[in-house]
Amino acid sequence: MDMTREAMEKIEQLTQPIIKEVSGHTYAITAGGITEIKPVPDMPDPLALTSLDALVKLVRTEALHIAKYIHPIYITVPDPTLVKCFGQPDPNLGETRLTYYHAKATDVPGWEKETTLSFEAAMIALRTRFEHTTDTDYALKLLSEITTGAKVTFNDNGIATTVVTQKGIALQGNESIRPIITLKPFRTFQEVEQPASEFLIRITDRGIKFIEADGGMWRLAARKIIKAWLENALAVEVENGSVVVAL
Repeated sequence: MDMTREAMEKIEQLTQPIIKEVSGHTYAITAGGITEIKPVPDMPDPLALTSLDALVKLVRTEALHIAKYIHPIYITVPDPTLVKCFGQPDPNLGETRLTYYHAKATDVPGWEKETTLSFEAAMIALRTRFEHTTDTDYALKLLSEITTGAKVTFNDNGIATTVVTQKGIALQGNESIRPIITLKPFRTFQEVEQPASEFLIRITDRGIKFIEADGGMWRLAARKIIKAWLENALAVEVENGSVVVAL
């Protein structure tokens, strides 16, 4: 029994790594090889913001005036609803970059790639969840004519939909619906202009369907709009090189 315990203790001793320090670096030596042990810095969480205006004010009044924030200050736009602010690699933290702030758009309604609504719900959404365009007026007029028609007949040939509405006894209109319209849903920071997207619209007797038809290119457009807004708001800082704004 004692021999077994001694053997186990010996095995444990042999399998434990040997720690060596060489030229300021720490290494663990095991039978499998040598691995450098790097210190894990205590990373503070970035300050969470909800607007571009707040980010600009903090960059101007804090990040550019505190010595621990390594300049230049970088601002990137990785997503239509997210902006990050960080500095150059910190040599005291193993070349780690510290993210100082990030702004997240939390108060935008958003819009799915494919959305189906009743006619009444669509009319409300077009007035409350979209920035105005001429096609917004077109869609509202179309929905209004459909909802006020006593009799509605649909003819869909796969390319365009024809809607026939009949009011009363004799009045009847026949209109071919434009299959693609351009709309601006609120999908990014409300301080900037919303990016336009093409939507395929399909109408049935139950409602209207909006299908995103730009391949998601609105996301890149939104990021470019935010970048331009930040460069304008921080024009002096960008000009003198203390702030760099990138997509």
